[in-house]
Order: sequence, then C-alpha cells, then structure tokens
Amino acid sequence: MTDQQQNDAERITSKRVSKHTAGKLEFKDSTEAAKFAARIADERKAEYIKILDVGPRLVITDYFVIIGASNSKLTRRIAEDIEAAMKKYGLYPINIDGRNEGTWILMDYDDFVIHIFTEEYRLYYDLERLWRDSKIIRIRAGSKQDAKSDTNIEVEDS
Repeated sequence: MTDQQQNDAERITSKRVSKHTAGKLEFKDSTEAAKFAARIADERKAEYIKILDVGPRLVITDYFVIIGASNSKLTRRIAEDIEAAMKKYGLYPINIDGRNEGTWILMDYDDFVIHIFTEEYRLYYDLERLWRDSKIIRIRAGSKQDAKSDTNIEVEDS
C-alpha cells in the first residue's frame, strides 16, 4: 500500500466514526467507541466483556464487542443503555437485531459490532473461538475482579 493509499484509508476510517458528530462529543477513533460501549456494559453488571480486533481479518468491521449477561432482561437493558449513550456522541446503529428475544442482541455501528448474549448463548456460539487469531482487548469489571472501582483494560496479542 502506498503512503497516499494509507493516508486515504486513515482519513476514511476517522470520518466513519465521526460522521454524525457535528457539534457533539467525539471519540478519537473506533477503538475508543468500542471501549466506551464495554464500560457501559460493565456499569450495568455484565458478567463477561471482551473486545476482539477483527479488522485485519474481516473487511466489514474493525471490532467485535462481546458481552455476556445473566438473563435476557439484562441484555436488553444493556443494549438500551449503550444505544442511548452512543447517541450522545452522535453514533447511531446501522441495525439492531435480536432485541425482542434478548438472547443475542447484535448492534452494528459499522466500525464495531456489539454482541450482547445471555451466558448460555455466548458459550454456545463461542465467537471468541471462531475469531481466536484476533488481537484481544480484555475488559474486566474492577468490582468483580478486585477492589478497583473503574474498568481495567488489558491488551494482549493472541
């Protein structure tokens, strides 16, 4: 890829994240937006949160945010809260599927896709196994892992 092509790609990527943000709060990139969604899920008592960097292997999106919750009522609440918080940043989902059932809610924000599962469905579909070659950004709830009150982010190369 030439330098010009690289610059064009970076410019297009940055525009996709901020295309609806005129006069509103902005994220510096899609990574920050995905982490923000994960923090909201953490605040809403999600039991499992992980971000996978699927961009190098998947053309249609850069990140999967995988969230597990104890029941379908909680998955719906997490989805509603993420959607409301993202709207404050001018980010609107292209599509949301599975909200009625609540066992697997998919929220497509173009640069990142949020998968909110009940624990049973998360274990059954095991997206982490399917995308195991992806870089992992782990989001762990501080209150559940240790005495910290904020979300702890740990980055690993798989």
